[in-house]
Amino acid sequence: MENAKFIISLDCELKWGVFDTLNDSYDENLKGTRNAIKEMLELFKKFDMHVSWAVVGFLFNENKSDYEKYKPSIMPTYDDSKLNSYTCKIGMDEQNDNFHYAHDIIKLILSYPNQEIASHSYSHFYCKEDGQNAKQFEADIKSAVNVAKEKFALDLKSFVFPKNEINEDYLNILREYGFTHFRSNPKHWIYKKGQKTNIFGRVLRFIDSFINITGYNSSRAIAVSGLIETTGNRFLRPYKNCIILNKLMIRRIKNEMFTAAKKGEQYHLWWHPHNFGIYTKENLVNLEEIVQYYKILQQKFNMESTCMKKL
Repeated sequence: MENAKFIISLDCELKWGVFDTLNDSYDENLKGTRNAIKEMLELFKKFDMHVSWAVVGFLFNENKSDYEKYKPSIMPTYDDSKLNSYTCKIGMDEQNDNFHYAHDIIKLILSYPNQEIASHSYSHFYCKEDGQNAKQFEADIKSAVNVAKEKFALDLKSFVFPKNEINEDYLNILREYGFTHFRSNPKHWIYKKGQKTNIFGRVLRFIDSFINITGYNSSRAIAVSGLIETTGNRFLRPYKNCIILNKLMIRRIKNEMFTAAKKGEQYHLWWHPHNFGIYTKENLVNLEEIVQYYKILQQKFNMESTCMKKL
């Protein structure tokens, strides 16, 4: 039996991931994100964790000149113009606007061992929204690949669809631009459509984070359209100052990790760095408890920590 795998991926997006859904009150989370990333990296180093950071391409830029240089030749034409990230006002550089630039964060991540820089598209591209098309997505991906290559000499291999809106018609485009892996959603209907799930599904998803509704989620990597698909089994919800829910969530995750380890399958945990922007200490305590439990499973079942591109 193949050794079980423990995968962690983070959707690193800063303001680009919330500009269209959350108002300025969420800026407190964003302000704490850089410190949270540093603390997470130290924890990952301490426990020898392999992690994939799916970074929005805009964040590779150092200044507005870069922003203009790497702007794709064709931009998305969403029917809902509020979804278009190119309408966002940005500062001149990272020093003046650390919500829209993160060149220094990427350098920091790369300075730590076993950390993969993956892609979260260039512009936080919504692949299931009305109005966009494959040519626009391809232009977006080309920009993401170019900025990573030219700024950091990186060949991007792993991809995470923004909002978990998986468009399988676009997998061939990813393969053509050198990608080898992507993260998918659990097959249960409350997860399958990502953010396109209706309100009833979202309520069930919330409950499922604490109480077992959909079973103990683990998975195996499979080949799809010439890429390796790894399922994002569980979203690590941010700490909400509720001890009971927090304990239930950690227990739920540990039970799923144990199931994956025992069956020789994969367990893929994901979240956003900005989720740790407030209650940073409490979120890190949760993360350390999870990682320490992984170490127990490593000893008992030979479970391995791996980033997406090494699956």
